[in-house]
Amino acid sequence: MSGLKDRFNLFKNTYLQVAGIVILLLLAALLFWFNTSNSNQAASALVAQVRFEGEYRIGDGEWQAITEGEHISATKGDVTLRGNFHKLTPDGKYVGIYDGDLPIAFYTNHINLTFFEGENEPYVVDAENPLYGDSACGVYWYAHSFTAGREEPVEILVHNPHSFGNDTAVDEMLSNMALWSGVDFEKDVMASGKVQRNTGLLLMMVSFVLLGSALFSALLHVKNNRIIWLLGATILAAGTYMVYTAPGVSFWSELVVANTTILGCSKMFYMLFVSGIITYFLDKTKKTGGIVTALLGVMNGIYFLIPILTKIHFYDTWTWWTVTQSVANVALLMCLVKEYISAESNKRWTYAGMAILLIAFEIDAIATLMGLWEGGFVSFFVFFVLFVVALFMILRIIPESINAAARTSELELHRSRLEAEKNIVEAELKESRISLMLSQIQPHFIYNTLGTIERMCLKDPQQAFDLVRNFSLYLRGNFSELDSVAPVRFAEELKHIEYYVNIERVRFPDMNIEYNVETTDFVLPALSVQPLVENAIKHGLMRLESGGTVVIHSYETPTHFCVEVKDDGVGFDVNAPVEGKKHVGLRNIRGRLKAMVNGELILESEINVGTKAVIMIPKEVTE
Repeated sequence: MSGLKDRFNLFKNTYLQVAGIVILLLLAALLFWFNTSNSNQAASALVAQVRFEGEYRIGDGEWQAITEGEHISATKGDVTLRGNFHKLTPDGKYVGIYDGDLPIAFYTNHINLTFFEGENEPYVVDAENPLYGDSACGVYWYAHSFTAGREEPVEILVHNPHSFGNDTAVDEMLSNMALWSGVDFEKDVMASGKVQRNTGLLLMMVSFVLLGSALFSALLHVKNNRIIWLLGATILAAGTYMVYTAPGVSFWSELVVANTTILGCSKMFYMLFVSGIITYFLDKTKKTGGIVTALLGVMNGIYFLIPILTKIHFYDTWTWWTVTQSVANVALLMCLVKEYISAESNKRWTYAGMAILLIAFEIDAIATLMGLWEGGFVSFFVFFVLFVVALFMILRIIPESINAAARTSELELHRSRLEAEKNIVEAELKESRISLMLSQIQPHFIYNTLGTIERMCLKDPQQAFDLVRNFSLYLRGNFSELDSVAPVRFAEELKHIEYYVNIERVRFPDMNIEYNVETTDFVLPALSVQPLVENAIKHGLMRLESGGTVVIHSYETPTHFCVEVKDDGVGFDVNAPVEGKKHVGLRNIRGRLKAMVNGELILESEINVGTKAVIMIPKEVTE
């Protein structure tokens, strides 16, 4: 019953987790559909690059000189840039002031631009105006042509509609401005992100192989293949994130909103699956890790729903998600520390690696908040190191899992065979018990005993009473054996022997029965000693002219409990063929001893000297 309950709980927990992941995927798909269907942005981005020299201010603050390499925060208020565009050669040499011969392209990371040029009307590059829809903000390139030949300053107002996640947006725009020179330059930008993009695609392909292996393992009913699913899903999310953060993503995926949605969902799923992997390896704190991961999944689902049900942009929920993930990371880190302290040395590396993943996320989150860098730089590095390690683990886990499944199938088949053999043995034991009982209660024994009782009733009523009592107890013991499936204590078997001996003593008063009982603290099959005593009396003593002795001796050795039945009767030739009725159930006794207590029966006899039967039962059976 307990095993069935455990299997039910495993089934329930597994399918609850699968259902949770499916719900999150559906919510992410719904968010993707909602954002893209409510966006009118579908124009292809173009690229160009030059240097902007001049000064800047944040809000209504003081004007400061723009210094190359100096950080200008994009999350502390609107940034105004004032100065001129200057052209450079590909190797960075100065050419001259921008003369308007080609458009200038701006790299915008969730920011809006307004250009002020001389007496011209301000030109607004606003991803959130009605032309594009309320959710078109994202990462893309925008090209704009300025009036040719102008040396007077140009002002650019940079407005950030968000408060987190793109603090380096102004730095990125200034360092990536360039002259748009057509498709060739677009290819150059695509080439700059080729390594990262191809690496991400490679990770995605590896993840498909892992997920396929996990599916194959599931079809083979391989246990503990959850880690393969988790690793595959984690690598898929990481690969997707790498592809959508690679430079030039807007040139092959023109839907900015879709890019932002996929990017956000991929990093959320990545950390969720990382939490799942950590929980998988936890031991003493597995329950706590499971609760943390489950709550994290619920919160991700809420963040997917918020942009659908409210006017809050998905990008703006990333601040809340980062805080939520950080709280979860702290809880998981505490679990890992506890596991690390009590774990064996070979397992500590696993817990340390998991902790580094969480710490890397926190470093990137703090760095993004401070404007030091963006894009999960530390997490990328840590992930790749652990990814190589995980590949070796996977290459070992998958064959071991498949071999384990094969071994499990073989064990199941072997267990089925053993079960069948057990049923056969139990049937044979039951048949042997019935056969033994019937062989002992033979009609002539019953007739002789009843005849003796009849004579005693007139001659000695008290002895007749005792004989009836012993006979009834003897019969009860034999009939009870029909329902017996377990060994009995030797003390019970000894009582049954006494009932039988008391009956035979009335009929043969000149025989002598001696008991030498040193121990009774062991078990043996019922009706295994009494038939030996019966054989000693019927086939040993009764063939003597008179008298004779049977000794029943129980004792123990360092390894066995023993019962010896010895008589000084006529004996027999142990090498001669044994007639079926000559000795009562010897074959049955041997079979039951072996099957029930791994015991054995040793028989010794010498003609005109006597017979000795010894039952030997290993002590570990009783222990």
